Amino acid sequence: MKRITISFLLLVFNFQFLKAQSIQYASKFADENHPEIGYWFISPDLLNNGRYLEELDSIIHQCPYTLVFLTARDGANFYQYPTMHPVFKKIVAVAHQHGFKVGLQLWGNYNDKSIEGVQRMIVEDEVTLDDEGKASLAAKARFIRFPDRLLKTDLFKVYAFRKTSDGFYDPSTLKDITAKCETVLPDKETVQIKVNGGASLKGLTACIMTQEYCSQSSMWGNVEINGFKKAMDEYNDIPFDGVALDEYGNKFVERIFDSVTTKPFRGRWYSNAMAKAFKSSTGTSLIKTLFDGRYAPEGKSEVRMKAINQYMDFMRGGALRVEKAVYDYSHKVFGNNIFNGIHDTYHNKLINDEIWANGISWWILPRKYGQTDEKTFLPTRMGVAMAHTKNAMYNQYYDRVFPPVQEKALFDLRYGVRTHYHAMHDKRVNRFDLLDPEAVAGIDKVENCSRLLNKFNPLLPKIHLLVIFGIESLENWYPVAADRGVYDINDKQGIEAKAVEIWNAGYLNALVPSDLIAHNILKLDKNGKPVMNGHTFDAIVYLNPQYAKESELKFLEEYESKGGKLMVEGGADRDFNANKISKRFTSIYNKATVKGYSIENLSRLGLQKNLLPDGCKNEDDSYVFTDINSLRTGSMASFSIKIDGDLYECSYQGLAIIRTVKKMGVIKFAANGFTSLRRNGKVVLSFKDPVNIFISRQNGKINMIIKDSTHTIKPMINKL
Repeated sequence: MKRITISFLLLVFNFQFLKAQSIQYASKFADENHPEIGYWFISPDLLNNGRYLEELDSIIHQCPYTLVFLTARDGANFYQYPTMHPVFKKIVAVAHQHGFKVGLQLWGNYNDKSIEGVQRMIVEDEVTLDDEGKASLAAKARFIRFPDRLLKTDLFKVYAFRKTSDGFYDPSTLKDITAKCETVLPDKETVQIKVNGGASLKGLTACIMTQEYCSQSSMWGNVEINGFKKAMDEYNDIPFDGVALDEYGNKFVERIFDSVTTKPFRGRWYSNAMAKAFKSSTGTSLIKTLFDGRYAPEGKSEVRMKAINQYMDFMRGGALRVEKAVYDYSHKVFGNNIFNGIHDTYHNKLINDEIWANGISWWILPRKYGQTDEKTFLPTRMGVAMAHTKNAMYNQYYDRVFPPVQEKALFDLRYGVRTHYHAMHDKRVNRFDLLDPEAVAGIDKVENCSRLLNKFNPLLPKIHLLVIFGIESLENWYPVAADRGVYDINDKQGIEAKAVEIWNAGYLNALVPSDLIAHNILKLDKNGKPVMNGHTFDAIVYLNPQYAKESELKFLEEYESKGGKLMVEGGADRDFNANKISKRFTSIYNKATVKGYSIENLSRLGLQKNLLPDGCKNEDDSYVFTDINSLRTGSMASFSIKIDGDLYECSYQGLAIIRTVKKMGVIKFAANGFTSLRRNGKVVLSFKDPVNIFISRQNGKINMIIKDSTHTIKPMINKL
């Protein structure tokens, strides 16, 4: 009787256990929560005989993407509405029949020849006036990346003054003598200038400012914005699923790769609309500010400091102004659920031409997802991701050959970064087409992992350290001539190098500019901890506070007053308005937990290193692991991690992610090529052959989804 009772109880237990579990099957995991994105080059050859529909069919049926952006290449022009409208209408209609989404990417107006409304680059030369107050100069256009887009070179403004030392003048002698100059324009690259100042100007120095007109509409006028709006209006009957600007900004700055070049970039942007907006914003003349950014009255270096700060801070907002207008209007035309993209990173680093192209506005770009491209450093990407609202970010990537793309795309998943693949129908030299068989098969392997991650939908990585760099200090090298870099900014600070060094030392970090404080994106919570879009940090490394704005100084003071852990690198004797702050900042510096940049002293901030060699902990206490070799070869990878005192060991291929609770065990799990999971040495789930699997526990019930079109695969052991 006793034996029968035990058997009955075991039967009841097993029945209840099976009842508490559900196994479902799927032929493939559908993409959820975040789109899988590809870039499609639309070139004139695709428009012949409907070839674009043939290629679209291949993309839909061969590739894993759920959203593709159309981009004009090789002479295709999306502003030729009679040609492109029917093409786009067909593409979107066919795509939507298959549940496939399509976005529209637009290029800026780089063919504006209106002269008075375009962007101009202002360049200075210095000459000495002779005994009759005369001088001549033949100025050639400089610092222009695309000479074919140069419209003309002309005189802008001429100031005369008695120079007292390098960069300084006697203010009582300053005169605007532009009206005393004659010009000849022999060609679009040249302006010949004759100064006829008269004997009263004998021996004075003349600062001759020339202007180089570029065929791009001013970002401070509305021609550029209205052009984008008109395009969206022309296509408003086509239900596009996304709108994008790609690397939007000034594209005319010469690229310089030699860090010790004898011909560094020394131009500055100007337009009539910019001058009007600058005056309205600051109450100051932009023309005079340009001059003040090169010269200061004797003994008043603060004039030049403030002028540089004001100019750079304002100039950086030009591209952002257009981006915001396009973002708002795209939602008005195509609806609030569209995907807005893509990145505005141009050459992806702080110290090249980026600041002159887009103002380094990566963190405040109007997007739901943070977006970057190419080899943007991971700390930078984490900062960009956390400055936006979504719990994932995108990095657009391409390479000369496919394997590095696959490797990077999988590695990035570990840190919540999805790849925007670039590009289908790419026929350029040293590039590859995403429709090449190797790329199709290789990306599908990565996106199998990405879909599992998207279904799991973890939060972003748990990052305890926030690295803030002073954007104002980066913008302004003055008065230390040795800090003046190739692109007329302070490129000697090693900002991203320090963030990467900290990361490689085991301290994951998010890198952000100080103006996120001024934009009210970065704040302190009630406990005095820095918080950004819900992401809370335990410590701050603050780099280069020179020329900090008032809000940034107050942020540091409040942070320290609430016991915040702070490492400060660099000093500050002036604020943004060039007011003296030595005493105030010394107080901030002396209260810092660590004074000066030091990898060795990061532990004093209460930080612990990330010891996972192939994984990352997320803010929701999940852990994600990746391994490229197993994905490529079909061999097994493994992770081993102790969570709340329990040791979990797993065999997988490519990617695995797990979340556990002490008393319940696994509450969420996903893996590609999964075979077994152990808890404290005991197998709790195993399969004979590798499977793609997703598991969630809700209300005490385990739901398991297995990728299997035959509906026959079952666990060998299941003790979840």
